[in-house]
Amino acid sequence: MTGLRYTKIIATLGPACSTLEQMRQLIQAGANCFRLNMSHGDGDSMQPLVDRAREAAKLEGIYLPLLADIQGPKLRIGHMPRDGVTLHDGAAFMLTSRQVEGTPDQVHSPYENLAKDVEPGATILLADGTLVLRVERVEGGDVHTRVVNGGRLYSNKGLNLPGRAISIPTLTHKDELDLAYAARAGIDLVAISFVRSPDDIHLARKLLDTQNIPVMAKLERPEALTALDDILLASDGIMVARGDLGVELPFERVPIMQKQILVRARALGKWAVVATQMLGSMVLSHRPTRAEATDVVNAVLDGADAVMLSEETATGTDPAKAVRAMASLTLHAEAHEHSMERNRAADEQESFAAGVAISAVSSAEHIKARAIITLAGSGYTALHMSKRRPRVPIIALGSYAPTLRRLAVLHGVTPVSIQKRGDFEAQIQTADSYLLSKGLADPGDVVVVAAAIPLGQHKEPNTIRFHRVRKA
Repeated sequence: MTGLRYTKIIATLGPACSTLEQMRQLIQAGANCFRLNMSHGDGDSMQPLVDRAREAAKLEGIYLPLLADIQGPKLRIGHMPRDGVTLHDGAAFMLTSRQVEGTPDQVHSPYENLAKDVEPGATILLADGTLVLRVERVEGGDVHTRVVNGGRLYSNKGLNLPGRAISIPTLTHKDELDLAYAARAGIDLVAISFVRSPDDIHLARKLLDTQNIPVMAKLERPEALTALDDILLASDGIMVARGDLGVELPFERVPIMQKQILVRARALGKWAVVATQMLGSMVLSHRPTRAEATDVVNAVLDGADAVMLSEETATGTDPAKAVRAMASLTLHAEAHEHSMERNRAADEQESFAAGVAISAVSSAEHIKARAIITLAGSGYTALHMSKRRPRVPIIALGSYAPTLRRLAVLHGVTPVSIQKRGDFEAQIQTADSYLLSKGLADPGDVVVVAAAIPLGQHKEPNTIRFHRVRKA
């Protein structure tokens, strides 16, 4: 097993890792991308984190993208006493549109359409499904329920209506403002929560008012699974968000759905993230459970480009340790992945970039090349190479920093900066120097050079060639 890690790690920023030094520690531990959870702030409050994250990446000498996770229509309850209240099995409990203080008998529901979206017999889940209510009757804006599974309930906990459509747009007014901020601040990627159809992705792109920021669909609603391929085709990538997905669906369906989603994402040339509760015990503990370790390894073997840490880094006792644990697990998973026969990505993409990528990966494996070097214009060739999962690193050469940052979330891709109008041979020498400096190749080793450049646009007439690594 080498020290080169192919699977990328997304770390969520929060109170436990908000300083410049803490962010540098996350990068040193193995973080490849920082997530901004827009559920906990807006553009003005996030800007100091953005500025420090950019500075941390600069000081560490890496291209590190920022992912803005757009809140979406997350349903929550209102205010409860500081220490919460206990709901007892069999007790009556009311959710109301009226502004009331929470008690063991009732709580305010800020979701004004709740009474319209449920009927007697419907199930309401609170606090990520740990509390279960059954609707008995609806009177005006009051929803009267019976507690099926009780427990402790605190302020602002989530509310889910499993198996029921909700009458609220996917993108709220707050989301519109946050998307405008993401475009204005040069955020590298955005994730749209609770996507239900490809129209949600199209609207997000319109609100961003730019085609340069990739849009990722978070799969958390049952409706998204019935329109999976259409959503994948509309988006640049997907996130399997097991938290809400695991509440909306029977829990036993989630592991299989994860595998099916990742297979389709890879087939359609989209990058994929697995998220939520991956190392949840490390919010407080200094090591993951065996079940969590197995979950991370399976996500890698299922084909995830990246795995994400949420509260483990945002509010955990040792964010850097959680990242190091994730890095160790992904490395061991990859050692197994690279030693076994892998399923090839289905070739459902017809494009010049896809053709070059397929040829480059096949050539690299046939001649046992040490790496693949590609010129990253739009980044699509590197994306398609990544989906083919070569057993060697992909070195993406480019001069446009936003593209290089976005490539940093792709499986096996390492972005390396070159001069915008540099000589082709000098650009390849930059890759040689990088490979030598990182111990990824020795002088004389063969690498594959690939670029999706139509004939006539470059003095190099071929899109695929072999090259021997040279010292500067």
